[in-house]
Amino acid sequence: MTWFKNLRELLGIQKNEMCLCMVVSEQEGAEIWIDGKKTNYVTPKLVALPKDTEVKITVKLIAHKDHTAFVRSSHNLTYYHCNLERIPLRLIHNEIYKSAAL
Repeated sequence: MTWFKNLRELLGIQKNEMCLCMVVSEQEGAEIWIDGKKTNYVTPKLVALPKDTEVKITVKLIAHKDHTAFVRSSHNLTYYHCNLERIPLRLIHNEIYKSAAL
């Protein structure tokens, strides 16, 4: 059986190169994008980020506006929280029938 001293050792993260960031949104299950690339993570999630480097974090959820922030941390653990704004539903009368007939 293998024992790990801490979470960094378990994840294989070098001590001085990375920091951990807890990404949380009020609406759970939002996709987490890092530097414009989709990850397989959804909120809430603890992600590893390069230390002392600005990273673009985007949180996306269907029927909500995307929320983007630039995060830079020199600490071992940081926290990012957002509340996604809901896109209002708008009904369009007769537009579907006209476009479907073309």
